[in-house]
Amino acid sequence: MIQRALTRPAPGGNDVLLDDIADELYGLPPEAFTAARNARAKAAKDAGDRALADAVQLLRKPTAGAWVVNQLVREQRGEVDSLLDLGIRLRAAQGTLGASDLRALDEQRRQLTRAVAAQAVAIATGAGRKVSGQVAADVEETLRSAMVDPNAGAALATGRLTDTFSSNGLEPVDLSRVVALADRVAAPAGGVPRIVTDAPQALSDAEARAAAARAVADAERVLEQAEQAVRDAHAVAERATADAVGARRRREDLESELAAVRRQLADLEAQVTSSSQAEDAARRAQLSAARAERAAIESATKAHASLAALVTKSGRAAQ
Repeated sequence: MIQRALTRPAPGGNDVLLDDIADELYGLPPEAFTAARNARAKAAKDAGDRALADAVQLLRKPTAGAWVVNQLVREQRGEVDSLLDLGIRLRAAQGTLGASDLRALDEQRRQLTRAVAAQAVAIATGAGRKVSGQVAADVEETLRSAMVDPNAGAALATGRLTDTFSSNGLEPVDLSRVVALADRVAAPAGGVPRIVTDAPQALSDAEARAAAARAVADAERVLEQAEQAVRDAHAVAERATADAVGARRRREDLESELAAVRRQLADLEAQVTSSSQAEDAARRAQLSAARAERAAIESATKAHASLAALVTKSGRAAQ
């Protein structure tokens, strides 16, 4: 299996620390990358390690496709290792196979990369990311290219891709363009074998058929694992979708209830306003009536006094 540490041994502690920082940064969501990188660089500079600060500052933010591939490496390491190991075996066997066998193997490789790419997309969407058709195609092409180019495969396995890539297996991928700390990436041992049929070490027909059969069996096994992972991810996504639909319907029901309550509240507020206005009018009428009552009492009192005075005066006159 291809091990996770595909970088050359670091000569000093700073290189190891840089590896750790790079692993951390390329596992972050894309929108968090730049701020985290700058913070790490500043911390190194404040600590007096200018070389580390400069190296961290040079780390490039991954593209959308590169980020998806990096998450695949982190989440499904075994699938990636199997994919790259199969690429090694296919490269070793292809020089001994006929055209029909090569076509069959190539079809197996396409099915495998398609399934693993779908798995990578499922991981990204499960993390709440939208993956466009172009990004999905870039991811699949990167996985395919990693199988035919051992150095590109080693770069992919670091989980620090900065960009997706394409390779025909004849011209090497420019690692400085697609992976962080490219100078440390080394192809796994035995990653470049290419057997030529007329060489002394060429496989016999029987050996070639056996190698091809093993490669096909490995491809089918890895493909089945990848497809099962895709099915599992799809089931999780369907459950999440169902939960989301249920939550949306519940929200809509609550919003409908809230709207009804708000309408009722508006009606009650209107009634309170109307009642308040009626109360104010009644109070004004009460005050007016009270004033009229006082005026009437005063008039009656005066009339009574006048009457009493007249009666008294009339009595005196009669005497």
